[in-house]
Amino acid sequence: MNRPMRGVLLSLFFFLGLVSISLYGSITVAPLSLRSNVEPGQPDLLSFVIRNTGDEDAEVTITLHDWWRTVEGGFLIYVPETLERSCAGWTVYSNELLTFEPGEEQIISVELLVPETVVGDHWAVLLVEEQPNPVEEEQAEEGLTNTTRVVVTYAVKILYVDPIHRSPNAEIREIVVLEEDPLQINVRFANTGTAHVTTSGVVEVRDIFGETVRSFDVDPFPTLPAEEKLLLIQDESEVPLPDGLYYVVAVFDFGGDHLIQGGLQLEIERETESDGS
Repeated sequence: MNRPMRGVLLSLFFFLGLVSISLYGSITVAPLSLRSNVEPGQPDLLSFVIRNTGDEDAEVTITLHDWWRTVEGGFLIYVPETLERSCAGWTVYSNELLTFEPGEEQIISVELLVPETVVGDHWAVLLVEEQPNPVEEEQAEEGLTNTTRVVVTYAVKILYVDPIHRSPNAEIREIVVLEEDPLQINVRFANTGTAHVTTSGVVEVRDIFGETVRSFDVDPFPTLPAEEKLLLIQDESEVPLPDGLYYVVAVFDFGGDHLIQGGLQLEIERETESDGS
């Protein structure tokens, strides 16, 4: 995978004299997720709305990119058509630079020209960013301001869901016990299919008789094809597990025709103080 061009959704404009930081942005964008499920070879028309909620004119740029998540959930931005499953190459949108009067809103059209040969789900992202006021830029160049501007960028995700060829699949690749007291467990989940999936499940700690002594629900989370996610399971119980042999079992439902499961043996044997004999 290529190196990302940027991995944050905030553009920092460092004006001279770092005395204060203010949030710059008067636009709103909705929705932040566009989804298409037309058959391969068919076009689809999507849209989102940008609105200027401020009391001054706002200049907005819209740029198309690829995107990805790290195993910890970090958001990465790439040059368009960098990733294998990018739909940036067949995404067309109206207007890259727009000016909004106070209170004005515009509908931004996004057309997907889905190729006939597409197989599986594909995605891209549009970054919608308000530009700094030109007067402030001039002052910054002349050193006449002491304010750092933080410009918020909205990410409008585009997901194409292949209704014919998508094949969901997943696996639990690793379970690691990080701490025994309090119990902390890492579960590494991998989306091994060709479909975007939403997964939920449960992680249980069972004794040698098969009885569940701890149970942790895993809230639903999304993953893209080939994406891995590292889940941290933490035991908030004030009573530690007694010494003994246990089995950590993770059972996940990714929306396919079967559940996936992974397991790990856990032995807790705390050090005991010597009786002095």
